Amino acid sequence: MTSRTLRVLLHAGLISLFCIVVGALSAAQEQPSDTPTASQQTAMLAQMTKYAEQYVNNLPNFLCVLVTEQFEANKKGEHWRKGDTLTARLAYNEGRERRTLVLVNDKSLNQVTHRWRTPLTTEGEFGRLIEMIFEERSQAAFEWNRWDDLHGKRVAVFKYSVEQQRSTMKLGLSDLASAIVPYHGSVFADPDTGAIYQVYEIATEIPKELRTREIGTTIEYSEVSIGDAKYLLPVRASILMKTDQNQVRNELDFRDYRKFGAESSITFGDSSGGEAPAPPPKD
Repeated sequence: MTSRTLRVLLHAGLISLFCIVVGALSAAQEQPSDTPTASQQTAMLAQMTKYAEQYVNNLPNFLCVLVTEQFEANKKGEHWRKGDTLTARLAYNEGRERRTLVLVNDKSLNQVTHRWRTPLTTEGEFGRLIEMIFEERSQAAFEWNRWDDLHGKRVAVFKYSVEQQRSTMKLGLSDLASAIVPYHGSVFADPDTGAIYQVYEIATEIPKELRTREIGTTIEYSEVSIGDAKYLLPVRASILMKTDQNQVRNELDFRDYRKFGAESSITFGDSSGGEAPAPPPKD
């Protein structure tokens, strides 16, 4: 029923009341009652910044298993096919990360009969991305987005963007070309403590010589026990790269965390195979 029809059916006083109610409802839909105030958002971002500044320094020395499943599809992201699965020993010691490839498709390197492929190689899952976003030199612009739920926990979601002149994100095409690029994305954090549970970043303004249309990364953190303490560490990560010819995706699984020490060792398990589903929306 249109507003013109309402004017015919209703008395003038009721028309005014109707318009006031509709206006109030529209305003409530545009600005939900649980949207944090500007001061509350500022406080949340201050807690997140403090958390990010201390994150790497608070990490213990540890070992874990990193399983990387590689997938490729056509330019439209159709018909995903699984490539090689790479299993590595990851050692994190005094803020430095070292990865040692141990298995390819569940076989030791001396048993592999073909040359395995690594169409996409990444690093920095242990805090570097968090540092990049929140470090002072990035001057990231933050904007409130929404409340969300991660595994039953209510988290605050902020969108952010970092301009090219402030960025430290470097992309490279083998040894042929490289560039520092701008990026943007979302951060999912505990509204009270600032603890970060998920980070998403994507770069789309990429020089043509890199032959890449966009690359995005999602890292999910969860509470992990190492020794007698618990830490928020990466448990899963997904990296999606779209090139001029195809799409490439890495699915990373971080397993078997344990304290780093002279007597530390890791037992490697099986990795699953099969065809991969299409990647879910990231933002």
